[in-house]
Amino acid sequence: MNNFIILFIFLALYSCSSSPELLLKQAVKDEQKQNYSSAEQKYLTIIVKYPTSNIVDEAKYRLGLLYKDIFKDYSQANLWFSKIVDEHKGSKFYRLAQIGLLESPDYFGIIDGNKIILGDIESLGKNMRIIIEYKKLDVDLYIATTKLYAAEKIVRQYTKFYYKDGEEIKESDVNLKTEKTDKYTIILKLPIQKNNSWTTQKENKTVIYTIFDTNLTVKTTKGFIFTNCIKIMEQNKGEKGVRFLYYAPNKGCIKITTTNISELYKEYTTMEVIE
Repeated sequence: MNNFIILFIFLALYSCSSSPELLLKQAVKDEQKQNYSSAEQKYLTIIVKYPTSNIVDEAKYRLGLLYKDIFKDYSQANLWFSKIVDEHKGSKFYRLAQIGLLESPDYFGIIDGNKIILGDIESLGKNMRIIIEYKKLDVDLYIATTKLYAAEKIVRQYTKFYYKDGEEIKESDVNLKTEKTDKYTIILKLPIQKNNSWTTQKENKTVIYTIFDTNLTVKTTKGFIFTNCIKIMEQNKGEKGVRFLYYAPNKGCIKITTTNISELYKEYTTMEVIE
């Protein structure tokens, strides 16, 4: 049934007897019972029928979460999170909506429990591999442990913090929520659009990141296929060599290539996801 017809029916049903507060409670209960379509329509009813209600921002946020986490409709999730950012700047859901935008989808795979395993292209991980594991510390803060292997031996291990701050994801050696420092790297900055570029610091160097392409389909040597990927170019300022980092939605980095700034389309793959 067309969504507009369903919404009209809900508006008729609740026009006389239901308050926005009651609708919100019913929608939350619907979600708990996994009646997601019913919850969706109740949130839409609140938004359309009670646009000045003091809970309309919560309805928009919960609707955005439904599209992000349940329906995996990221264009709709972005729509509703953006409405909160644009129309409800004083809302307690403003900060959460910003995080929602960074996670719709989460191209860097900064998700609790996510593990990324990359291997060298020549041996597909037998000679060298990188394992990254993420753990959630707060709604906007994660920690990742990275292990570098040479064959079966760990040759290096370190941790990084990832802070989802407004329109940016910041990588740092310290917790940016508790320690004041300017030593961090902006690894992603919205919007996810081709040619979006930003300058940041990484390992005492000035680095320029550029979203080189979007909506890519990437097939790895081991046969994994990832759709709707983005490709980010990383270049140290003043240097000719560049890296391309390929990211898949809710997975993270799946491929790394190197090339020269004068020959951007002659890429040499160095690492790929192997599991």
